[in-house]
Amino acid sequence: MSIKIEAPPVVEPEVADVIGLAYELGELPLDLRRRGIPAIRYASAYGSSGLRFSTSTAADYTLQFESPARVLRRLSSGEDIRIVGLTLQYRRESILIRSESPFRTVADLKNTKLNITYSGNPDEVIRIREAKKNLDAALMRTGISSDRLNWLELHHTEGVDDLNAGRRELQALLLGKVDAVYASNALTEQTRQLLGVRELEDYISYNPAVAVLTASSGLIVEHPEWVERILAHLFLASNWASENHGEAHRFAAKQFGLPEEAVESVFSEHLYKQFGTAVTDDNWNRLVHLQKELQSLDLLKQNVSLDDALDQAIIQRAQSLLDGGQIEIPQNEPISQYAESDLPDSFFTDRQPARILTGDEDALEAARTFAEEIRPGASERDRRRKLPLWEMKRLAELGLLGLVVPKAYGGPDVSTRTLVEIFKIISHADGSIGQIPQNHHFFLKSIELIGSEEQKSFFFSEVLKGAQFGNALAERSGNKGEKRILTSIRKSGGEEGYELSGSKYYSTGALYSHWIPVTALDEDEKRLTAFVPRHASGVTVLDDWSGIGQRTTASGSVVLREVKVPERDLFQHWKIFEGPQYFSAFGQIMHAAVDIGIAKAALEDAALFVRERTRPAYGSGATSASEEPDLIRRFGELGIRLQAAEALLDRAADAIDAAKKDLNAETAGQAALTVDSAKWLVTETAIEITNALFEVAGTSSMDRKYNYDRHWRNVRIHTLHDPARLKLHNVGKWFLNGVYHEFKI
Repeated sequence: MSIKIEAPPVVEPEVADVIGLAYELGELPLDLRRRGIPAIRYASAYGSSGLRFSTSTAADYTLQFESPARVLRRLSSGEDIRIVGLTLQYRRESILIRSESPFRTVADLKNTKLNITYSGNPDEVIRIREAKKNLDAALMRTGISSDRLNWLELHHTEGVDDLNAGRRELQALLLGKVDAVYASNALTEQTRQLLGVRELEDYISYNPAVAVLTASSGLIVEHPEWVERILAHLFLASNWASENHGEAHRFAAKQFGLPEEAVESVFSEHLYKQFGTAVTDDNWNRLVHLQKELQSLDLLKQNVSLDDALDQAIIQRAQSLLDGGQIEIPQNEPISQYAESDLPDSFFTDRQPARILTGDEDALEAARTFAEEIRPGASERDRRRKLPLWEMKRLAELGLLGLVVPKAYGGPDVSTRTLVEIFKIISHADGSIGQIPQNHHFFLKSIELIGSEEQKSFFFSEVLKGAQFGNALAERSGNKGEKRILTSIRKSGGEEGYELSGSKYYSTGALYSHWIPVTALDEDEKRLTAFVPRHASGVTVLDDWSGIGQRTTASGSVVLREVKVPERDLFQHWKIFEGPQYFSAFGQIMHAAVDIGIAKAALEDAALFVRERTRPAYGSGATSASEEPDLIRRFGELGIRLQAAEALLDRAADAIDAAKKDLNAETAGQAALTVDSAKWLVTETAIEITNALFEVAGTSSMDRKYNYDRHWRNVRIHTLHDPARLKLHNVGKWFLNGVYHEFKI
């Protein structure tokens, strides 16, 4: 009989890939996009994932897994690469025979001829040598002397040479060319049954497969921070795998095209521990041993020092990033498809013309129409985090983006009272959608206050045609308590005039917008607003928002890299605050209106549930929950507080309109005072009502199918935007000392 020993070709992956796992978990690709690291994922020569860096200076730079023999050959040829990690995983190997074969154990192989396919590929040579050692040891244990075996070369079967080694071996077995195959890529039980083959009963071996993580030396020299961050993400992915056994094995099954239940038999039950890239003594010694073997076979051009090739310093710096908490821990939750790619072009191009609203009543009617259209899908959008793409186009079509465009420029210029009512109406239908246009109207107001005639004409016209503004205001700071604007805008000297760079977060609505107003500081540390086209070169918008509420607002990141800005698109934002202003109050009142709308929806859902589903409390004597005195009293409390908050909000809206009509220190102060008062009361009321929903409706109202917790989640996260506790101090200064709060930027 003949036994053929095969080695898998290098194009087939032998290890479960931790780069692929880090991508699957989501934080690595998000971090790459946030930081503008131009990494493109691809299949490396070893079959695992690699990253190629596509910049003008780093076009050929890579970070990839490779077979150890390939790495050693590259190093011995003088290639400039660095070793930054090693991984070692165990794969099951077996001896396959046809189902009808009389052989059962290794002892049945006595006096047989073992055939080897020789190749000049060092990876195959080493694997064959390892296979021979393992088989020799197994034969020795059965009393068969290794020196009694006759090793012969088996010629390939004509017509099947184009198959890879594993398939070629298997075909030779199935065609009867050989009686047994030494398989270093174990088949699943189901596959063996389908093919009509089985394993020798007493030969199962788990043999190590090593992969080397290499980086181009030029990449480490020019962009060490890129490599450090990626390595830190790989460390975290490895830690995650160790703590999430089943999920890690499911990932490996997906990578290799295996049934999930087969992973532990093809690899081992400890695969989840083997995703790491740490350079341990064990895997390093294996690499050194392999180098010596290849040298003995004259397969290396020259001897090289592996210690010199190992970049221990960058590995340590990656660990320091991790220890310092500068890398996001993977959550293993599905990320938005728009975290890795942009919205389709059709979202911006396939639109109906926007209506031009004629006044307040027309605007209110448009808002009611919109609310009825979006209400039915609100819960499901939140549950599935389905972004409201159609809904945002519809908002523009109905003319609801032009609400505060002045009449002199063709807009309806609705009162603040009407604007507040519209925000309440929309937020009552869907709290997330209600928040999205807040910044749009905020920046429209800034154009009215400080824009030149040319700027007003252009941007108001854009809005009346249906253009939406996003926002890029807030930034994440690396230092606790620091609230500085790090985004900068500088004169570039070119035709465009200025260059803008920075990174923003909490950028609600930016993903859906045509223009993104960006807050930045100029050379004199003065605050400017640059209106940047959404698709301008250097602008990246990511839907990486992961808050527990307001899940479809796309309040994620905006990254700006050397974005060109003409002077006509710059606004001197600081000028708004040179004297009395109602701009801050105008921005805040829309937030309060969103929370009132959500609270009203929560109270209505609570009432409906109590009437239709809640059982009366035991011993209450009521025939239905809606007749229970304590519940009636509680709804009375909540209803009164809601009405009081709404009334104060209306009063605040009127104060803003009064300041707009006759702006001075007194009217501006009264606008700020009443908005701060309303903001505090609305926050307290909305949180109480959304929490009380479950108190009055009972345990069954907490069933996931109702998704009532979205009201609490939405209010809880949105009210943190500008903490209500600070408003008490602003109001207290007036009632105690007669001093209005002065807002400073």
